[in-house]
Amino acid sequence: MSSLMKFEEVCKNFEQKRILNKISFEIPKGKIVAFLGQNGAGKTTTLKIASGLITADSGRITIDNVPLVSSKENVTFIPDYPFLYEELTGLEYITFTLDIFNLTYSKEQIVELIEKYDLKSEIGKKISSLSLGNKKKLSLLTTLLNSPKLLLLDEFISGIDPINMIKVKTILKEYVRQGNSILLSTHQLEVAQAFCDSIILINNGEIMRKDIEVSSILEASNLEEYFILTLTGGDDK
Repeated sequence: MSSLMKFEEVCKNFEQKRILNKISFEIPKGKIVAFLGQNGAGKTTTLKIASGLITADSGRITIDNVPLVSSKENVTFIPDYPFLYEELTGLEYITFTLDIFNLTYSKEQIVELIEKYDLKSEIGKKISSLSLGNKKKLSLLTTLLNSPKLLLLDEFISGIDPINMIKVKTILKEYVRQGNSILLSTHQLEVAQAFCDSIILINNGEIMRKDIEVSSILEASNLEEYFILTLTGGDDK
């Protein structure tokens, strides 16, 4: 299977402390990859480097074999709490996004998207008044307007109620079926187990496991057991 993003021997230091130590992995096209690790393991730093928000000290990162620096428009990062202009209404924020990226969508297309995301009753309200789940749906809607190839999600699933969770999962799976990819950082192992195709496991800035299919883990145990055994040295595979 062809890869969309490649990390090769990537390192990052902050204040002389090594945060990422020669990490290498690939994100295949058309897949959802769970990025797992404890707090401080290096997940968010990796996602920020992958999005171009910060630069690596060394190593190589490519999108479709093109250096990331020349292909940043193909990658989008959504943090755990999405950054939105909260004094705008949802509809005003959509219009703002279209203008800033010079995107062309018809009024009918926007109406369809608003309905698809179940935001019809919320779209005229100020963003500051929306629930976290609806803020995340709005952030996802506006992010995907620009049709990125790779979506980087940092604890994006956290804080979403069950009803909105179903909608978000449906939208993300549809996005991936179009040949795009998702790298999802999450502490919710049950979400990763049910939702993701494979995992990457990072600990203390080093990749411990990569390219591990979730289905192969489930043949022997469950993701929580696998995660704990790997971190504690009980799994030597």
